[in-house]
Amino acid sequence: MELAIRGRLAIVTGASSGLGRACALALAAEGVRLAVGARRTELLASLVDEARAAGSPEAVAYKLDLADPASIDAMLAAVREDQGDASILIANSGPPKVGAVANLSLADWDAAYGPTMRSMLQLVLAVVPAMRENKWGRIINLSSSSIKTPMANLALSNAYRAGLAGALKTLSREVAADGVTINVIATGKIETARARAVYADPAAWAKQQGEIPFGRFGTPEEFAPLVAFLCGEGARYISGTTISVDGGLAPGLL
Repeated sequence: MELAIRGRLAIVTGASSGLGRACALALAAEGVRLAVGARRTELLASLVDEARAAGSPEAVAYKLDLADPASIDAMLAAVREDQGDASILIANSGPPKVGAVANLSLADWDAAYGPTMRSMLQLVLAVVPAMRENKWGRIINLSSSSIKTPMANLALSNAYRAGLAGALKTLSREVAADGVTINVIATGKIETARARAVYADPAAWAKQQGEIPFGRFGTPEEFAPLVAFLCGEGARYISGTTISVDGGLAPGLL
């Protein structure tokens, strides 16, 4: 399916590995101009090589620390100077500290707010004005299935990711008439390097727990195509949604 986004500029954060990397490569295959950001610049360098080979010959890497507002501003300014205004934003951040509400300090809440919620809003609010002016834009936040079904021991993620989804839903209604769509992906168990670090053996965990109807974790390659589609011209009437990619893990209807 032709997504009709060739030549558009896409920013992907948290792109050095996992889902961010997979989404960047999926967009590169559609011929977008790619700006990828993360802290681990050595991994970004290899991603840029792959992206260029996949179909984004002008892909550029930028150092980015989502816990540092100045770093975010610096990346956005560099992207704008190098390549102009972004038409696509894949707003992706790492997970906050795990813990139950009763076991987290106020300092933990303060520390998690910046990289988990504030940074995403900072990125979105920076790109929206040009998207509205150009009458075209796609914003996708890679979130967690915990925003639909709060998970034990993930209090920070449950709260901040849900709050962000609420803000983005509100904004989606404000910008729809300008041709800008905003969607959230409720990500379930996807086998990434971090998942392997947390669960040791994701395949064994999935079989043992029996919570995922598919009986296994998903793969980044099964996740990224939806993100690419939502960036395309054919998805211009899809906005304000939270779409699950979780193998049927979330038990609710929505």
